[in-house]
Amino acid sequence: MKSIMVINQKGGSGKTTIAINLAAYCAQRGYQTTLIDLDPQESSTEWLSVRPISKSKINGSKQFNKTLKKGKNRVVIYDVPAAIHGPRLENYIKKAEMVVVPVMPSPIDMRAAREFIQRVRSMGPVIRNRIKVGLVANRCRAYTNIFSELDSYLLKEKGVKYITAFRDNTNYIKSARTGLGIFEMGESATAQDREEWKPLVRWLEL
Repeated sequence: MKSIMVINQKGGSGKTTIAINLAAYCAQRGYQTTLIDLDPQESSTEWLSVRPISKSKINGSKQFNKTLKKGKNRVVIYDVPAAIHGPRLENYIKKAEMVVVPVMPSPIDMRAAREFIQRVRSMGPVIRNRIKVGLVANRCRAYTNIFSELDSYLLKEKGVKYITAFRDNTNYIKSARTGLGIFEMGESATAQDREEWKPLVRWLEL
C-alpha cells in the first residue's frame, strides 16, 4: 500500500485540489484508492459527493486512524488541515510514505513554507529517508516575478525535492465543481495541465 499526504500548515495553498486530483488519477489507473479527508472544511468529501458514479470508484473516509487493507494495488491519500504543529504534526507525517507540500507564489506563503519545510525536514523518519518530501509550486502564472522568486526558492531547498509547478487556471475550478480529475476531463483542454502533473506522478511512482 502506498500512503501519500498532502500537507502545509498554511491555509489556502491548494492541498485539497492536489489531493482530489491525485485520488482521481490513481482510481483511473486502477488503484484501489481511499481519500481521507481530515480537513474540518470537508472539501474533499464534498467533491466525492458530486463525483459521477460512472467514474472509477474512490473510497472516502474522515478517520485518521482508519484501518486499511494492505496491498500493492492500494493507495491512500490524506488531505490534511492547515495549522498543524508540534507532536500532532509529527504524528500525521508518520502516517505517510510520501509527503507533498504545495506552495503558493506569494511572500507570505513562501515565508510560511520555509518554516514548515524546515520543521518537516528535521523529523526522524525524514532524516532517515523513510519518508520522502516533495514540493509543488501551485497556482502559478508563468513569467511573473513572484513565480520566478518561488521557483528559485524551491530549487534551493535542500533535503526535499522540488517536483513541478501547476498553473493557475479554470480547469481546477471545473474539477472541483464536477467531481472529476484533470486526467478525466477533455484531453485538449487539459493538455498543459497533464504535462505539469507528469513529474509528480512519476515521483510518486504511480
